[in-house]
Amino acid sequence: MKGVGVVLQDLHDAEVHLHLELQRIGERHAADHEIAHVVRDLAAWSADHVERLAGEARRFGLELDSAAPATNPLAAGVRRKSSELLGRRHASAVLLVNDLRQLFGQISLVHLDWVLLGQLAQATRDESLLSFSESCRSETERQLTWTEARLKESVVQAMATP
Repeated sequence: MKGVGVVLQDLHDAEVHLHLELQRIGERHAADHEIAHVVRDLAAWSADHVERLAGEARRFGLELDSAAPATNPLAAGVRRKSSELLGRRHASAVLLVNDLRQLFGQISLVHLDWVLLGQLAQATRDESLLSFSESCRSETERQLTWTEARLKESVVQAMATP
């Protein structure tokens, strides 16, 4: 089961990183209330995945931190203030497109890791691990779907606005 432990560790690290990036995007785009609220929900899903991964990892003798970290409060304040100053100008729309592009790539990698964990669960006939991986993979797909839809909308706004 060593391979499962490696995948769980990598997935845990990726979900922690995704959780932090979602928080940062929410802070950078606090003036856009839809973005700020939705990414807060998406970050909560990643935080839940981190906690659940830590619990699942114990079955395989691996100790992972169950708490997803918060962003640095000082840096968060700076990002929020910058968002207020930029408002919903063209520059913030371009920044949002860039953030969403990077986020899409990051979520895609996390999604792939969930798929790999599911494949390992099937290969080892671990029904509990399979159910867990499918549940989290499904939420990650929803993160990906929202990000892609918002990216398509944002690129039009950014490029159509002078």
